[in-house]
Amino acid sequence: MNDPKPHNPTPDAIRKARLAVGFTQTEAAHIVRASMRGWQQWEAGDRAMPPGLFELFMLKTGQWPLDGVAEKSTVR
Repeated sequence: MNDPKPHNPTPDAIRKARLAVGFTQTEAAHIVRASMRGWQQWEAGDRAMPPGLFELFMLKTGQWPLDGVAEKSTVR
């Protein structure tokens, strides 16, 4: 299976994801309940962003769909 979702987001991918929804670093950090300083470090490459937080950000901002939601909701 070909999964286009990065398991270890790069600083550039983190910044692009934030800019795609027009968020400030503070707003982006708030969405995943992180500190603004933590977000700055992720974008600067000083610290690795946990993949789960990147996935949470992408899901909450509508940049990634929830996998299998449509199929599961029609199954009885």
